[in-house]
Amino acid sequence: MLITAVWGGVEAEQGSEYVPGEVIVRYADIGSGTAVASVASSLNAQIGAETIYTDEVMGIKGMQVVRVPDTTSVPDAVQFYKSNEHVLYAEPNYITNLPTPLGKAESTIQGLDNETPGMTIPNDPDFDLQWGLYNTLNSSAGRADISAPEAWNISTGSSDVIVAVIDSGVDYNHEDLAANCLKGFDFVNFDEDPMDDNGHGTHCAGTIGAVTDNAIGIAGVSWNSKILPVKVFDATGVSNTALEIMGIVYAKEEGADIISCSWGSHIYSEALKETIDSTNALFVCAAGNDGYDNDEIPYYPAGYNSANIISVGASDEYDMLTWFSNYGAVSVDLLAPGQNIYSTLPGDYGFMDGTSMSVPFVSGTAALIKSEKPGYDAGQIKNLILNSVDQKFWLNTTCVTGGRLNAYKPLSLVLPLNAEFKAEPVSGTIPLNVQFVDMSSGEPETWHWTFGDGSESTLQNPTHLYMKPGKYSITLTISKEGLSSIAEKENYIHVKPPYQPVKPFPDGKGGFYPVPTDADDDGLFEDINGNGWLEYEDPKLLFDQILFAMKEEPIGQFDFDKSGFIGFGDVVKLYQMV
Repeated sequence: MLITAVWGGVEAEQGSEYVPGEVIVRYADIGSGTAVASVASSLNAQIGAETIYTDEVMGIKGMQVVRVPDTTSVPDAVQFYKSNEHVLYAEPNYITNLPTPLGKAESTIQGLDNETPGMTIPNDPDFDLQWGLYNTLNSSAGRADISAPEAWNISTGSSDVIVAVIDSGVDYNHEDLAANCLKGFDFVNFDEDPMDDNGHGTHCAGTIGAVTDNAIGIAGVSWNSKILPVKVFDATGVSNTALEIMGIVYAKEEGADIISCSWGSHIYSEALKETIDSTNALFVCAAGNDGYDNDEIPYYPAGYNSANIISVGASDEYDMLTWFSNYGAVSVDLLAPGQNIYSTLPGDYGFMDGTSMSVPFVSGTAALIKSEKPGYDAGQIKNLILNSVDQKFWLNTTCVTGGRLNAYKPLSLVLPLNAEFKAEPVSGTIPLNVQFVDMSSGEPETWHWTFGDGSESTLQNPTHLYMKPGKYSITLTISKEGLSSIAEKENYIHVKPPYQPVKPFPDGKGGFYPVPTDADDDGLFEDINGNGWLEYEDPKLLFDQILFAMKEEPIGQFDFDKSGFIGFGDVVKLYQMV
């Protein structure tokens, strides 16, 4: 790609979908460059157009951007060029706008636990604001984060991996970015100063690769990867297809392994798709912030059917789809944290919301994988990420994977050390004695088990006695020579109370309801009215007949709140379960 001082700017009429007077023309391969130039010259002369970006500047053979005279409309010019047999396609130079700030991103300060086995916790003072990396806000329900501390115990990235941030530029002088920033380029002003005058690009860059464990500011997903600033959006957040193409080609020529694109529109551009398809890099793209179903209303470039694109929606602190995020069971690949995201800003730090903020988590994770497996191509990294999400059944209709990004799991899959275990039995009544068996590969040297009830063990094959009913999640962390691997099985051990016969509840009319049932086989008889399922009538009936339950029913089968007796607390808990 030849970078020159030719500049068409990004100015556009208010409300226009494309830059006035500009058309992208892609000529077919008709032999020599001279032949293409001859055809282009002839067509331009017929319509009175001038070439403002040659294919040398664009970086794609046969692709030019022309400016047509004011007397010719852009749609008419597009049709004129498309009618020629030597033109593959022609389209307006479409405008792209960066997403506007969403909602009121707020400080989410959390108390961090002490470092536990299998985790690496950095000393950056604002790490406790970065819930997307390590979320302790709802740990009892399972951490809704990307498991970054576990991932960092395997890899913190490599300086050989380059992540291009195609955006509004990057504050390359920022105290928490400077050491990881490469010299980039500004395609808005066509110079070598891609300083961010908007803030969007710097925020994305911080999440991807802020300098970490330096006792300053924040942590980045990939501590040591290099950020390549590519400025294609101006201070007001406006760009166009031509600038985006030139930015992508530049990133390709600079050796970018991952290209992070926290922007897009609902307009399909053949030129932009061809450019993306021409590169070997992995593209991580925002799904958009309209709250739309992208299966019905596509959003690009995330929506292109290109093998090297990952489309990313936004999740919140509780693993729910955010109110603003686009979604799509076919067109959005996965979710990643995108609400109340704290990162770098020009000369500062701050919070932002949006799928733009979700993309950097995936880009940084891809950089970690590339660091460990430099021979992996875009498709292999993409498949590894998508096959390693934390799946949540309530996300099944929101994205292809039905899950949220996990940075640790794909790294653990490429290591020779892999944790695995089994248990026998996995279900039974109290007291339940369970034998746990380590089935890990890689000859681990240490083992750390958590049994879900507060107990732990460092034996390789421990036994554990469960004395309280419930479902228990088990975690095994193994380590060897500084590496670690974690296996976790949610609700793996199912402990039931000793079985005692239950009685039907009075119906208040002199008769009785059917006998209560244990529909989910957890030892608790939630179906109070015996109709086969849990509904609001069940806690109502328990409330009405609480004295009967206290006197006639076995405690273990109706102790929903685990208090050790039957009371109104069980009514409240049953209502919450409904």
